[in-house]
Amino acid sequence: MKKIISLFVGSLLLTVMTVTGASAQTLKCQTVISSKADEVVMLKDFTDTVTELTGGSLKFEIMPAGSVVGVKETLDAVDKGLIDCGFAWTHYWSGDHPAAMLFGSPVAGAGVGIDNIAFLSWFQYGGGKELYDQLWSEMGRDIKGFMLQPVGPVLLQWVVEIFFQLLKQEQLMLLNGVVQNLT
Repeated sequence: MKKIISLFVGSLLLTVMTVTGASAQTLKCQTVISSKADEVVMLKDFTDTVTELTGGSLKFEIMPAGSVVGVKETLDAVDKGLIDCGFAWTHYWSGDHPAAMLFGSPVAGAGVGIDNIAFLSWFQYGGGKELYDQLWSEMGRDIKGFMLQPVGPVLLQWVVEIFFQLLKQEQLMLLNGVVQNLT
């Protein structure tokens, strides 16, 4: 009897998967930044993986900021169903709820005392996901938020500037030493 039930359930599951696979769904996802930004490239990698894992039954159309609604209206557009998903940082909506800063601002730069990896660990395993869901609920939004990329301070931008300043000083010192040795 167990084999018959297992066979029936297996056949039913296979039928559902076949029917579902026949009708691919494309989700329209608007970002709050340029389509050429590194974060959008990583988002596209993520959505390509989801498409592959679903056998092509779920696809994504990634749209740059302002394609359907303005940047600040992205959350409301998802909530109202104007777009299927949005890609943004939660702190964009800190005016709606002060806890949004906890989830969306670059953590290490926000002074909460943890780095990106510790933040992601807390989010995944320390109750952060549950608080994130609670945030959307308290904001009266019917959405499900996901953490795709831990974002932190933009280190390389200022490191590169300092590096070139130091390199310039080193070159001047070397040039000065050469000139002094020539005289």
